Amino acid sequence: MNINLATGWSVVQDVHDLGEKLGIYRRDWSPDTVGPCISPWEPIDRLAHLQLLLARQPYFGRELRHFNAAPWWYRVEFPTPDGADMATLRFEGVDYFCKIYLNDQCLGEHEGYTNAFEFEVGPLLAKDKPNVLVVKVRSPWDSTIVPGQEKSRFWYIVRNLIKGSYEHADTFVQRDVNPVGIWRPVRLITHQGVRPLESPCIVATPSEDMKQATVSTSWRVASETAVAGAQLRVRILSLPEHADVATITTAATLSAGENTLTLSLDLNNPRLWNTWDRGGPSLYEAQLELVAGDQVLLQSTQTFGVRKVEMVRTKDEITFLLNGRPLYLRGATYWSDLYVSNTHRGRYQRDIDNAIRLGINSLRIHVHMENDDFYELCDRLGVLVFQDSDVTWAFPTDDRYARRAASIFCDTIRHLRNHPSIACWICMNEATGDYQTDGKTATIRACERPGAHIAAEVQRLDPTRPIIRNSGARDDLSSGDGHDYTGSLNGGEFAAIYGTREKLATEFGVDAPPLPAQARHVPEIAQALSDVLPEVARLHDYQYHLLKYYMEHYRMQKYAPCGGYFQFMWIDFCPQSFYGVYDYWGQPKNAGLGGGTQAMAEANMPVGIFMEYSKGPVALHAVNDLLTDYGRCTAAWTITTSGAILAQGRTELSLGPDAHVRICDLRFTPPADAPCSVSLTLTDASGRAIASNIYHDPFHPPKLPPGHPSRINHELGMRLWWARNACDAKAALDNAGKQAFEGYVQKP
Repeated sequence: MNINLATGWSVVQDVHDLGEKLGIYRRDWSPDTVGPCISPWEPIDRLAHLQLLLARQPYFGRELRHFNAAPWWYRVEFPTPDGADMATLRFEGVDYFCKIYLNDQCLGEHEGYTNAFEFEVGPLLAKDKPNVLVVKVRSPWDSTIVPGQEKSRFWYIVRNLIKGSYEHADTFVQRDVNPVGIWRPVRLITHQGVRPLESPCIVATPSEDMKQATVSTSWRVASETAVAGAQLRVRILSLPEHADVATITTAATLSAGENTLTLSLDLNNPRLWNTWDRGGPSLYEAQLELVAGDQVLLQSTQTFGVRKVEMVRTKDEITFLLNGRPLYLRGATYWSDLYVSNTHRGRYQRDIDNAIRLGINSLRIHVHMENDDFYELCDRLGVLVFQDSDVTWAFPTDDRYARRAASIFCDTIRHLRNHPSIACWICMNEATGDYQTDGKTATIRACERPGAHIAAEVQRLDPTRPIIRNSGARDDLSSGDGHDYTGSLNGGEFAAIYGTREKLATEFGVDAPPLPAQARHVPEIAQALSDVLPEVARLHDYQYHLLKYYMEHYRMQKYAPCGGYFQFMWIDFCPQSFYGVYDYWGQPKNAGLGGGTQAMAEANMPVGIFMEYSKGPVALHAVNDLLTDYGRCTAAWTITTSGAILAQGRTELSLGPDAHVRICDLRFTPPADAPCSVSLTLTDASGRAIASNIYHDPFHPPKLPPGHPSRINHELGMRLWWARNACDAKAALDNAGKQAFEGYVQKP
């Protein structure tokens, strides 16, 4: 029996942290007996991050800091079901530190925010009265700033919490946001003495010729007593038709305590899991049963895929391989919502559908973990996932932190590892190398500690996937990927990347605000940007030009040396963080020339035709990321200025599968003082257009908008560009209560 303890909860904030001393965890505790130091219990209608439930709005506002200034206590009562002599109390997600009490007894403590944990509670359950479950939860602020960073555009907080979703202070996560609370289900699961310690691990290893696969299962279970004569049965079905593929049964003797049950079987001619642009995903279902005589002791159903992922990584190239073939990664970074408890399957479906429509075949989940629905949809829709840990920027480098970080990330991997969509684990993000101490530079070798420790533990746990030790460390062969914000956060002109080479780009981009009608969902945002929103097309155009230039720059380096890219990022994950090409409400930022989504439509599709250019035209290129052989094709170009044709031409080329072709030199003299447009088409032998492109005044690229990146309103946690009322934070925040939270937040 599985009982969801979803309702009936109450909370109170223990502002003086006196809960244990006052016995708040006790069954008979009442705030009426302790005076004014603790308020009465306050009912909540569901389990979600407390800011979503109790704040006027959860994404900005200095009052949010109070949510993390002191711990919270949760309380719920529930009856004991019949036959619950043995039962597991399971928490799916508590953010961040917690201590659990059941019927006055302390069960234990837990650290993390996204991984499940559980306790055996059968003997503690009350038989003649309701059970009282009390949980202390806190997600405290870190206050240490990396010495020497105090005057930087944003501060490097030394991040003791191993989670990415708090206080970035660079208009990514607003400085006062630090999610806290029980935010995923709490369940009471009764059993008959045998219980799973984790979900079965399914590893499907294809042979070199991909004509056979070995499916290995490993299942950690616990038994109260020894059980002889048990059997483990594994049945494999193909999806979606649920046709039987293979069944195997083996003897399983359980000892009292922990046991690991293993079994392997072979699949002949397996259907391979591929991305949507390489034939699409094929999935299987493994049905596991542990039986003793006629009694079913345990059951589990796991979805998996047969595929092989590799990364060829040298000082000269990074190439990702899927099922033995190179796959060019056309990706974006994704974070559905700053409060992942506010995201539901429909939002995931919308975002992934939009990504596929604009050519995305891979997503990077940046310094957090999404809900299970996301990974299940990526499995089903054929989108690769690069999964970050939460270790990012600056953090302690002692052995204790390394062990904590590795343990938490390995728990994440155990939960996610059956998903065929997950192709790579990223152990750290932009781990800083130098701290300033006493005016001198002291090198903190984050790549060695905790990076090496995390990487070793991840590789031991899951040797089937490549890892990136420290994303952004392009000169480190254990990482190799680069982050480039030329023309954006790093200043300068985006066209300055011409002539540079990148093996794998896992971050690049520039932010832009939503359309004015969208921004007005949150009056504080609209007010702070009152000088900017009338010219929002200017910022959307800049995002369009920058993203288009970067993506084409990488596409024209296909496999020589570039293995792909991840644009930063797909959607705004809160109303005032503007890095996405879609806004928080899922609307494209498409004023002017069409913004980032139009750049994707022109530069990110599987087949493309591109112009290489810097100050003037250089060459034409065609790229085919599909396995289709297009044979003889024709490339045509037309350059116009002031309505007149300046130059035009056509030439033939051969475009094979998964190919990059430098079509020809492109020579014409663009006018120095007038804009020109370049139109390109690529047709196959039948005359059917397979790609097209257009360039709007490419030889006079727009400059970095004024005020970017340094004009920031830290009260709101948002970019301001040239806004004249940039410092009028108080006026914006005075309106904080005038717009009801329900009016603009995305509801589950």
